[in-house]
Amino acid sequence: MKFKAQAATEYLIILAVVVIIALIVIGVMGGFPGMTRGISERDSAAYWSGADVGIIRYNIVASGGSGSSTLVLRNNKNFQISVSRITIGGQTLSGTNTTPNLPQTIPPGATLALNASATNLNCGSANVGSGYSMNVQIVYTDPQYGNTYTFTGEKPLVGTCQ
Repeated sequence: MKFKAQAATEYLIILAVVVIIALIVIGVMGGFPGMTRGISERDSAAYWSGADVGIIRYNIVASGGSGSSTLVLRNNKNFQISVSRITIGGQTLSGTNTTPNLPQTIPPGATLALNASATNLNCGSANVGSGYSMNVQIVYTDPQYGNTYTFTGEKPLVGTCQ
């Protein structure tokens, strides 16, 4: 004997199963931002190498550690730029706290290696071997026209404290 509401109930059960399967698929594919781990070191390196002012290599030392932090910048713009300030994780590099001193001019496609002591650029409270994730902002000028730009990365700089 077939009941009148049986078709509606079957329809609702099938719909619920489809919705559950869809949610599982979306979760597995990383569709929910709160459920993902964040950005990996590899994703960070890929993003920053292609940014307007790219960071193609970096080595950041622990606070109070020996040695110096190194950043290699690449000008990915089609015009010459003059980098005047870099802020990484709230630590500002400008003027005489880098070697060579900022500002520095970088032709299109060229690179610039910057060194900073552990007191000026470090991983914060992270220990050697632990990971860090720091937001980056780079201020640069177009020397030909005098326009100043501030590039704020959409993704953090992720790495392992040295």
